[in-house]
Amino acid sequence: MVLNALFFLATLGVATALRPNGTSICDYYTPIITGKDNSPASQYECMLKITHTFILGNYTTPNVGIKVQGVAGPASYEGHEVNILPYFTGGYYSTNDGGDTGVVKNFLDDGGATALLANMPANGTNSNQ
Repeated sequence: MVLNALFFLATLGVATALRPNGTSICDYYTPIITGKDNSPASQYECMLKITHTFILGNYTTPNVGIKVQGVAGPASYEGHEVNILPYFTGGYYSTNDGGDTGVVKNFLDDGGATALLANMPANGTNSNQ
């Protein structure tokens, strides 16, 4: 996870250098990532893909051959097994809503990864997701 953030920061300068001056990041990368003309709908799709890749890891194309682990999957970090998914699925009293004890909240309550894999924020409109 830390490596993903470091990679992002390291490539930010390169990505900026590739983009023509006066062209926003979304205007430049949306057609590349989505394969569609630049529009509000394709920019929304681009942001979904970026966000969902951060959560799930590589799940769609284009995939440039760089493995993205995603924060929702179990991983190993410096020899320790790490799994933060229970913080998002209501496995722990992890929100600040409960004072000293926290509150259990399922942020992936309406479709979870299945909805994200379909590039949807959730299956419905009354979701924490």
